[in-house]
Amino acid sequence: MNLLILSGSAFPGSHTHAIARTIESLVEQPEHAVTHVDLREYNLPVFGQGKTDDVETLKRLAENADAIIIGTPNYHTSFSGLLKNALDHLSMDEFEMKPVGLYCNSGGMRNSDPLTQLRMVMRGLHAMVLPIQVCTCDADFERTDEGRVLANDELTGRLGVMIDGLVRQSHAETVSI
Repeated sequence: MNLLILSGSAFPGSHTHAIARTIESLVEQPEHAVTHVDLREYNLPVFGQGKTDDVETLKRLAENADAIIIGTPNYHTSFSGLLKNALDHLSMDEFEMKPVGLYCNSGGMRNSDPLTQLRMVMRGLHAMVLPIQVCTCDADFERTDEGRVLANDELTGRLGVMIDGLVRQSHAETVSI
């Protein structure tokens, strides 16, 4: 499986980025390939204001992925504008019938509102969003010399279940109607 992780935080060393690193560590490699796109490092102009090489790279990575995991911080009970802009540059060509997993981080308490909204966007792109999702809060992390690390074993296990579901779905045969 070729897995793409889209991390939608605008801040370096974010909780969202830490979850992406945890996901990378859980994916069995080299059997499965993982590409982590930290969207804050990409030059993605506001949708409709032109294209860059990074837009084309993002489209190619999404198109070539067998499955995609999308992560976002909770910004005002929604997903980040950085992620929204990146998704606006993509289309059904990259997502149709593709398995997608979702995760988010909220500050003081877990909140799934950003993922509810992402589910609607993914439905509009004809993606197959897994029913399992992961919501974290700041208390689920520890600071180490490497930065933030997800320290909640239950949530790490849930990420593993999400990955297993993506592997199964990416190998399942889909039927066009």
